[in-house]
Amino acid sequence: MKTFYLSMLTILWLTGCVGYVHQMIREDGVQFTAGELVHDRGENNRLVLEMSNRRYEAHGFAVERQNNVEALRKRYYSTNPKHWDQVFSGLNTEHVVYSFETVAKSTDGHEISCSLIWKSGAKPAGVCTDQEGTAFPVSFDQH
Repeated sequence: MKTFYLSMLTILWLTGCVGYVHQMIREDGVQFTAGELVHDRGENNRLVLEMSNRRYEAHGFAVERQNNVEALRKRYYSTNPKHWDQVFSGLNTEHVVYSFETVAKSTDGHEISCSLIWKSGAKPAGVCTDQEGTAFPVSFDQH
């Protein structure tokens, strides 16, 4: 029995450490050639963006998880109580929005500010702006 519980704890621990990994979607006209977004690891959150001549990285940024509970309560509490119970308990995440802002740096000292937002289960997307003020759209696949 002890082995069973240790096996279960090991599985939960391993799956809890995986986090979400998104690969950049390469689009025509976008300066970035590759990229990766890893989140839900706290200090190990990572954003990597690659251009033909430069690689930017950001580590340890916070990903905000927002859910406008008050607005959802007004909308569902009396009209669809079962849905409200699922939202309030956390079983229904379709209304959750994730976002972050960070500054990614290259080894040669260049910086790029990035702001991304996405709904639960959707593709992270946003914009990164370099030091000269040029904005670059970025988007990643779903996990």
